[in-house]
Amino acid sequence: MKTKYVKALVFLLLIITVRPIVSDESSIYCFVGDAGEVNPTQAMVVNSLANSDCSLVWHLGDITQLGVQSMDDPELQESFLKPFKPFLETEIPFYLTVGNHDYKGDPSVYLEVAKNYPSIFHPSNFYTKKFGELCFFALDTTIFDKLYYFYKRGSQIRWLKEEVERLQGQCNFSIAVAHHPLFSSGDRDRANPQLAIFLENYVFGTFDIYITGHNHVLADEGDHKKTRQLISATGALPGGSPQETDLGKFNIETPGYLRMTVKKNTARYEFIDAEQDEVVWSNIKIGSGLR
Repeated sequence: MKTKYVKALVFLLLIITVRPIVSDESSIYCFVGDAGEVNPTQAMVVNSLANSDCSLVWHLGDITQLGVQSMDDPELQESFLKPFKPFLETEIPFYLTVGNHDYKGDPSVYLEVAKNYPSIFHPSNFYTKKFGELCFFALDTTIFDKLYYFYKRGSQIRWLKEEVERLQGQCNFSIAVAHHPLFSSGDRDRANPQLAIFLENYVFGTFDIYITGHNHVLADEGDHKKTRQLISATGALPGGSPQETDLGKFNIETPGYLRMTVKKNTARYEFIDAEQDEVVWSNIKIGSGLR
């Protein structure tokens, strides 16, 4: 009996050693978007992520430029799996979010990709992920941006309302990640009316931070309804910053990514220039969980 007890204890210790618990206070969360174009900028950003101290990375959409139709589609290899190989080999967890370019193909292919690559996480086009008392909501905003996907909207809205209610009181800090911003101080001004209605009703005023891609900039757009909007979308095609940025806001075209730590109800974040490997903007956000 004693021998069995010792074996069980050793086995438990091995599990704890091999599978460390990810805590919301010790992890570094990174975010990159619009990295589907194969070019030197993409290679630079991938290399920077592969050599970073990120505990995990969220992809904010436009995983490929042309979309993919199947696991055998050459675009999947050429635009995503092969260019991202240096990062994927680090086995840093990689969480996917789909964008409008991914809808040029069949975005459900990424469900299969996740099944074949252990470090890639994508159980659905919208899902939640908790790290301690830090709650992430990954959303699919393309179905609200494109009118012809109207029939897909109801299921996500119902799910979102149920998940917010279910996790109410369990989150010290809340983050929604998706592809499309509500507004921008750069070239792309504002979401179209149908997308804006969704974001105004269900995202802004509910989450502490909303992190997106789509506009090819690194940007801190400030608060709206006490929700901070951040954009990290220079994974391959930077461009679209204004000539002048409003006081207190940040918006540049530099290739890079967003880096964040969260302790209890406070997020400290910084935008990283991938070429110089240096911080170009930093800020904090004090949140209140889910509202």
